[in-house]
Amino acid sequence: MINQQGTQLEDSSETIRIKTFYKKRQKSFINWFIGYCEGHENIFIVNRRYARFELSCTLKNGHILYYIKNKLGFGSIRKIRFLDIIILEYQITHISDLLQIIQIFSGNFRCSSKKQHFSIFYEKIKVKLKKNNLLDKLPDYKDELKDITLQSSWLLGYIDSRVLFYGRWQKSKKLIDKIIYLNCIFWHLNPNLLQKIKIALNLTTSKIEDRFKWNLPFHRLIVDNINEKKIIYKWKTQ
Repeated sequence: MINQQGTQLEDSSETIRIKTFYKKRQKSFINWFIGYCEGHENIFIVNRRYARFELSCTLKNGHILYYIKNKLGFGSIRKIRFLDIIILEYQITHISDLLQIIQIFSGNFRCSSKKQHFSIFYEKIKVKLKKNNLLDKLPDYKDELKDITLQSSWLLGYIDSRVLFYGRWQKSKKLIDKIIYLNCIFWHLNPNLLQKIKIALNLTTSKIEDRFKWNLPFHRLIVDNINEKKIIYKWKTQ
């Protein structure tokens, strides 16, 4: 702490406790943010002219992008029309902000394919910085994959990004819809990531299925066993 006279004072035990609390909360957000991003297909955009970071979602879920922007403290959000719907797009283009994104993601991926895309993004930024004699500003590249654990908020972020709580419905005699059962569906283009999630949650009876959508092969982990669904719901609401 610094007093009104500008003199450095020792932190009190209360000040240290508050700093520790905010540091832990920020770490929790960063892990959630990484999980949320790894659920998306394209976040590192690279072409011949530039590199940028990009997240998009439907207008209905736009509050998530505003939450991310406010927590990170940089980037911009715009509305764009995609086919027949309006979506929100969160972009980071300034080099100083992109360096912070690199600092967040380097060495913290759980998905191997996302790490490969990040590597291309990293090299593009590296070339740009080298041309401007700013290579010393580039954070180190960490070529490693982290494990998925239930102690990290990464999985919560992934669930917010790429998990469906899908109910089957039927008409009752009173003409009121009622749910007959609810499944939890994890999905991604990378089956290895789903396998890691399956192991972390100990989903022994759930299976990973191959599907084809939007001209792309994708995979889904369907949790329909009642006991395994209870494990997810209990863990998620703790």
